[in-house]
Amino acid sequence: MRNLSELNINEGGRPVSRPAPTNNAISAFQAHFGLALPVEHLRLLRYSNGGHPELDSIEPVSRPGSARWAVNRFYHLDEDRTSAESLWAATEQWRTRLGKDALPFAADGGGNQFFFDLKVSPPAVKVCIHDEGFAIVDIAPSLEVFIDALSIDPDMV
Repeated sequence: MRNLSELNINEGGRPVSRPAPTNNAISAFQAHFGLALPVEHLRLLRYSNGGHPELDSIEPVSRPGSARWAVNRFYHLDEDRTSAESLWAATEQWRTRLGKDALPFAADGGGNQFFFDLKVSPPAVKVCIHDEGFAIVDIAPSLEVFIDALSIDPDMV
């Protein structure tokens, strides 16, 4: 996986100041939802606990040549279970739609959810498109490939 500093993850143009999730927050989250956070996701959370990546755009592997998808925000994990931008709230909200073997980890600007498909190893990255009848689109075979493929959207330069 590329050096995470290349993503320039920020909040309002400033570095993310939220501390990395504590072991207690990680354990409580995993126990509550009955799942294990993927190792690479933990690495991302420990590097930047939430925030907007400057390199935010990716072409789905299942739709070559189609419109790119952009990460607006990675969810954060801490003791706050109610923040709209937290992993707690996103997982609680989307679990009935995505299933117990899915873990949302980011959203685009329209509220579509990037999530891990935990039924496969390594967990694949997919997006749930709410305005296409909650269609599921394959984005990348792993978080590592997803992070490596993120770039600045050429249509936004």
